[in-house]
Amino acid sequence: MARILYGVMGNTHGHLMRTLSLVNRMPEHEFIFVGGGKVALAMAAMKKWKCLDVPVLRTVHRKQRVSVPLTIGQIIRCHLAMPRVVDKIQGLVEKWQPDVAIVDREFFLPLAAQKMNLACFSVDHSHVMKACTYPVPDSQKLSWRLAMANDYLFFDRTKHNLSVSFFHPPMKPARKYVVDELFPAVVRDVVKTRTPSAGDHIFVYQTSPTFHRLIATLKELKRPVIVYGFHNEDRVEGNVTFRAYHPERILDDLASSAYAVVNGGHNLLSEAFYYGKPTLCFPVHTLFEQFINAWHVKEMGFGDYSTTLEPTPALFSAFEAKLAEYSANVTAKFREGTDELVARMRHLIANPREIAPINPGE
Repeated sequence: MARILYGVMGNTHGHLMRTLSLVNRMPEHEFIFVGGGKVALAMAAMKKWKCLDVPVLRTVHRKQRVSVPLTIGQIIRCHLAMPRVVDKIQGLVEKWQPDVAIVDREFFLPLAAQKMNLACFSVDHSHVMKACTYPVPDSQKLSWRLAMANDYLFFDRTKHNLSVSFFHPPMKPARKYVVDELFPAVVRDVVKTRTPSAGDHIFVYQTSPTFHRLIATLKELKRPVIVYGFHNEDRVEGNVTFRAYHPERILDDLASSAYAVVNGGHNLLSEAFYYGKPTLCFPVHTLFEQFINAWHVKEMGFGDYSTTLEPTPALFSAFEAKLAEYSANVTAKFREGTDELVARMRHLIANPREIAPINPGE
């Protein structure tokens, strides 16, 4: 048995759900989590693992866009808290003596691991953007530059990165001292307990409740629509049913849908594809990771995307005309790799000397 500190970004459900899927596959190990937001709340509710609550370094969304001023303000607050938070993590390391640290886009744990010379590797989707080659349209150049600046400044301390992705673009030449490994998508065991069916409703999930024009358009459609991410209580408005988040019910609604409408988060896309569902993506503006996910959805024939802030019923009609084609492509091409990734993680945990050191040359 190993002792493992696991840092998880707590701004959305995706990072947490992926992490829990992996950790639940490794009951032989002991875990303490480092994370704030949804991570700290989930750990308190489950009462299964301890969690050190820390601030969340994240982007802030407003009106289907990344708010650069609010995001900068949030970054400044996290940096002001950095000495105090890193000291707390170092104290935990000294007291608990973990064997390895793992991070899923968490900012503070790699800083403490670097100071303590604690073996540390990452498991996330975001490192695909640094490890692989892909097209960047002119309209996305600013978004891409902001994403790269953010990732290299704040999320590039680990030197051994296991990237999960439903798309596998060519990898760049290896960076000095850095090991990048690419794996198929992770799908939670609970997702696999549902048998998908072809219902009539559209499943909609939005990262933040700011895309009001989308809701107005959905109300003009003839299909029933189930929406998550807009309200904290259940309500019905015409053909649109708003639902509060529930970890079981949301999977039932996704598995039985005709297709999914999402922003472009990797975890939910992967689960939709596992169920064979085509997806229509509306990536949050200036959030390049969502755009490149959505671009590959279209490139692989799994669905389509739009960057419009004024969606129309005609856009949905055009998408629905190709549902059979999209479904066939998803069924033929999507592959999940949870077992493969867990096996690799187990190996690195058992052999921490094989993890590329967070302090190269030491």
